[in-house]
Amino acid sequence: MRAKEDFKRKAKNSFIYFQIGLIAAMVVALIVLEQNFKDLVKKPRESKIFEPILDQPFVYNPAEPEIKVKSEPRITKTVAKLEPQVKIPDVIEKFDVKDDEVKVDKQDVPTQDIALNSENNVKTNEVSNNTDRNTGGVTEPMNPFTVEQLPMFKACKGLSRAEQKACFDEQLAKAISKNLVYPESDYDNRKQGTALIEFIIDEKGNITNVKSLENNRATEDMKKAAEKAVKKIPQLIPAKQGNQHVKIKYSIPITFKLN
Repeated sequence: MRAKEDFKRKAKNSFIYFQIGLIAAMVVALIVLEQNFKDLVKKPRESKIFEPILDQPFVYNPAEPEIKVKSEPRITKTVAKLEPQVKIPDVIEKFDVKDDEVKVDKQDVPTQDIALNSENNVKTNEVSNNTDRNTGGVTEPMNPFTVEQLPMFKACKGLSRAEQKACFDEQLAKAISKNLVYPESDYDNRKQGTALIEFIIDEKGNITNVKSLENNRATEDMKKAAEKAVKKIPQLIPAKQGNQHVKIKYSIPITFKLN
């Protein structure tokens, strides 16, 4: 009876030992396999783009008769440009004063050979403020040659008298040429001419009394175009004599010339 119990105990122990040995063998095998295997990172394969090599590029060029199209000449209209040089001569012209009338000898000013030329040709000047020495009232007009402060654009403020003249020339050219357009009918007919425009800079600096003077050198359309451009000159700082603002009349020639 005792031998039978020992046999059962031995059989049970041997089965346990077998399982333990099997587990140990599997662990050892797993460790060996882990050491022998290496991690491999797959690299993407570089694909080569196939580019066919051609000896000569193929160009489809059908043989068809050439049709020549006559292109009409392109006509561009020239916008008149103004490059005035407003000059006040150093020598004062002679004035014959009779009562309240002022007569000024006209001075012919030659124009330069440019598209538009404007020299300051002061024909007459009407200055409404000149203080009488005794009464302090307005008796005689002033002239632009003897006025203390010339009319000026706002951009010329604070400059010396000589610098103001140069600045006035430049700003006047810009102001007129900005709105001056060659008349269409005169351009088509290839007409050229010079319009003499008279205007007044009043006590407030406004451009007034703009009109063209007859000189038989400009068409009616040229006169109107020049008048229109002068009327659009912005407000100026008026001329000044002492503490009083004065008005002055100017006349400038504006030449229309085709290139």
